[in-house]
Amino acid sequence: MEKRQIAKIIAAFLAFSGVTLFADEGKKAKDTSPLKLKLTTDLAYYPESEVKPGRGTCFAPITGPYHSIECRTTFNADYKIDTPLGEHWLLSDANMILSGALELTPVSVRPKISVGFQPLPFFVVKGGSSVGFGWNYLNFGGLRKFNAEEREYENTATFSHPYYDFWGQAMLMFDTGALVPGDWNHVLMLASFTASYSAIAGIDKHEAYEWQCSKNKVSGAQYEAQALVAYQMPLILSMAGFMYTADGHFYGSDYGDLNKSYRGNFVTHSISPVLQFTLSEKDELFCLFNFSSRRRFRDKLEKEEDKLFMKTSGREWFFNRLALSWTHKF
Repeated sequence: MEKRQIAKIIAAFLAFSGVTLFADEGKKAKDTSPLKLKLTTDLAYYPESEVKPGRGTCFAPITGPYHSIECRTTFNADYKIDTPLGEHWLLSDANMILSGALELTPVSVRPKISVGFQPLPFFVVKGGSSVGFGWNYLNFGGLRKFNAEEREYENTATFSHPYYDFWGQAMLMFDTGALVPGDWNHVLMLASFTASYSAIAGIDKHEAYEWQCSKNKVSGAQYEAQALVAYQMPLILSMAGFMYTADGHFYGSDYGDLNKSYRGNFVTHSISPVLQFTLSEKDELFCLFNFSSRRRFRDKLEKEEDKLFMKTSGREWFFNRLALSWTHKF
């Protein structure tokens, strides 16, 4: 099992949930408890797709039925505090949400905290942080340090090298149902930008590491821009739409000398059809089909670690994963 970038899936699902609540005023009126508890379980399946040597832009087909899977379970607790800024309808529903979460995977545990403020119905700002502890067993690397001389990842102590990050986000969202009431008039739109910083304590700057089975990471400031467009329906299939994501490091120099060939500030673009199924009042299932881009290299790639020393010569698109996320609300 390999853990790679599933946090992006979670962020997308949480964003969609926020839009759904914004669109459904009747449901909001009935739910008056300030405390919300939910359990989210995520599973992603990655088929094999080998990198095609060459230059320029291309599409890499699926070359095998299986490359890896990843999974996680997260318990979330949100507490809402009403903070009306005035009597006008745009200001009267302002609120603040305090959140805590505990994420558990087969190779890590990670508590999280965040604060969100919604001064307007269509605008939200958030900030948060997390600390994670990873371990290694068999061939699964929860936390490893890269040995540049041997060109391989070595196990590190769990508690002496914790993972940590902190982030801030701004989000705009809109529902056409606010202008044209009706169960079939909900076109949901969302745009967000997230800036973050992540690192492993005790690992030097520019030194690569592996966290949750995701290799070739380095400490540094990163960003993620996201856009979502979806149609909401009063059916079991309650939402269908598309998600676009662009993410990367602000500065390629985070990779040190490796930046000259590896292009540390390479931007990863992703396009994903997304489906939401409302199974009951307390259960939702999201499905995401992710097409993503990655670095292309002139020479044939033998293993993941070799990417750091190879010349980036273009971009290739490929089918990255099928992801499922089930949420149960208490």
